[in-house]
Amino acid sequence: MSVNQHEELNQPEDWNQRDESFAELEQRLAETLRRVDPPVGFADRVMEHAGTAKPIRGKVVTMAPRRVWASGAIAAALVVGAFVGEQTHLRHEREKAELAQRQFDLAMKITGDTLAHVQQQLQQAGITSGN
Repeated sequence: MSVNQHEELNQPEDWNQRDESFAELEQRLAETLRRVDPPVGFADRVMEHAGTAKPIRGKVVTMAPRRVWASGAIAAALVVGAFVGEQTHLRHEREKAELAQRQFDLAMKITGDTLAHVQQQLQQAGITSGN
């Protein structure tokens, strides 16, 4: 396949129509986005309105002393609860680790006893091991 044939396959037949539609789109965008001057007196009206507008004031919220103490008590309870929860979690993890160690120790004892028994049976049968 020649280079020209390859280029023809990659370009749509209506390539010129696309170029024209892009040009039309660009022209319409340029017209739509052109600079437009504000109406006469616009700046004066904005400045007048800005001068007469009431400033927005934020609402100040105050808490009664009783609520302050209650909030402090709730915060303290949350901190204590988090601490106790963490300690409980750590204790649970420690107990799991101890149980796993006991199971491992038992498994090693059973394995050692079994190997000793097998070695004794092999010796009784007259078979020597690699020791």
